Amino acid sequence: MTREEYEEKQRRLEADAADAKKTLNRARAVYDGICDELRNLRIDWNEQQRAANRADEK
Repeated sequence: MTREEYEEKQRRLEADAADAKKTLNRARAVYDGICDELRNLRIDWNEQQRAANRADEK
């Protein structure tokens, strides 16, 4: 491998790594948003069930 080949491959790999990091960060943000929605759904469900149980007890 020549120095030119080495440098070209290094540039390509660095660019690929940068792209992969951006993709990972976007995926992490989407995942975090979904986890927030799931948490809020559980909270809402639990609150609804507690309210229904209180209404049934009356």
